[in-house]
Formats: sequence, C-alpha cells, structure tokens
Amino acid sequence: MQVSWGHKHSALTLEIEDFFLGSVIDAVVSQVMLLLREKGVQLIRDIPEEIKTLIVHGDQVRIQQVLADFLLNMVQYAPSPDGWVEIQLRPSIKPLSDGVTIVHIELRIVCPGEGLPPELVQDMFHSSRWVTQEGLGLSMCRKMLKLMNGEIQYIRESERCYFLIILDLPMTTHRGSKSVS
Repeated sequence: MQVSWGHKHSALTLEIEDFFLGSVIDAVVSQVMLLLREKGVQLIRDIPEEIKTLIVHGDQVRIQQVLADFLLNMVQYAPSPDGWVEIQLRPSIKPLSDGVTIVHIELRIVCPGEGLPPELVQDMFHSSRWVTQEGLGLSMCRKMLKLMNGEIQYIRESERCYFLIILDLPMTTHRGSKSVS
C-alpha cells in the first residue's frame, strides 16, 4: 500500500509493509554506534524483550530514518566524554473495536544536561525559516512522523531532556486469521 503526500515540489510516499519492531530499533541503534564511540557516550537501552517478536504494519524505512535522526541529534549534544543517552521503549497493545490491534509505542530518547540548543528545537517545531541544517532535518522528521499519525515533543527538565515520540502502528497477526462474515 502506498500513501502519497505532496508538498510544493517534493512528494513523500509511504511504503506500508509488515516488519518486526525490534529489528527497526536494532538498526537505529547500529546507526549511532560510530558517533557514540567517537564522543565517548554510553547508550543505555531500556527496551522490553517482547518487542523483538512484535510484527507491525507501517513504513519501516521512514520510521527507522526518523528515529535514527532524533537519536543522532541527541547523541551529538550529549555531554561528552562520559555522557550517556538512553532509549526507553514502552509498547502497549490496544485492541480496537473493528478487530484491528494497535501497538501504541512511547519512545523516549533521554540525555543529561542541556541537550539540544534552543534554536535547534525552535527550528524543529516552526517551519517557516530554519536557522540550522539539523533543524531543517528534524522538522522534516517531525512532519514525516505526523504523516504516520505519530507525534513528538521535546521536553527539558532540570537535570535532563528528552524526545518523547508517540506512534500507533497496526499489529499484524499471522495466526490463521478467520474472517467473520
């Protein structure tokens, strides 16, 4: 299934397919490994075991791209060396009335200290004129997430800051599904 989204001169097409949620998270983590090593930043994973077997329905490539971009930015601005970035994933399964089951994903990408510069956060949420290249990238990621009915917030607390990404993906079940007529 394809969903198209046109914006002025560029069009974005979502490629919808079944995929393991766990393999996307693994791919995202492997994309930041080099930067983590360069900066001497530790990655803490708080990810439940059951996500490895969760098969969801969505645009695997775009989801991976978006999550990797948010994670890379957080690692970029984590205190270095001896800093850390944590990925917390909280999936919950919600059956809907029409027989579809949704995996509600809450993903936090946390780092201590100040985190992203204010102008970058500003760029991410206001898309009229971008000050930074990264801000433009984050803004595009936010739009992509929105297109997939997801949302993102950037939250600053006294000692830490985090991206909160919320995404609902239909779950795929391959257990001889019977159609009720």
